[in-house]
Amino acid sequence: AADWAHLERALIRLYPALAGVAIEKRWFGRVAMTPDHLPHIHEPEKGLLAVVGCQGRGVGLMSALGKRMASYLASGDARQLPFPLSPIRPIPFHAFRQVGVAATIAWYRMLDALER
Repeated sequence: AADWAHLERALIRLYPALAGVAIEKRWFGRVAMTPDHLPHIHEPEKGLLAVVGCQGRGVGLMSALGKRMASYLASGDARQLPFPLSPIRPIPFHAFRQVGVAATIAWYRMLDALER
């Protein structure tokens, strides 16, 4: 509950009519980021696709992309894909991601607190 409290306060500040309305569903998850902020399609082996880097837009993007990926897998025609297959490359300084994520969360929580 404590993890959601600041979001609920912001929600009520933006939409006061929602005060007292119970929030029935909450979503959370990891956001896949890429250095160029674009999604990437990888094919580590024939017939196996991996899409990464939705930058928090995964629900809509994957819904739209699923049909195109299926067409590619069925036909082998890479023109079915909305962007090209790319090789899997290591992300520079990825070992330090935990520190970066923690610092970013702290920064935005501070900004949220200053808005109150």
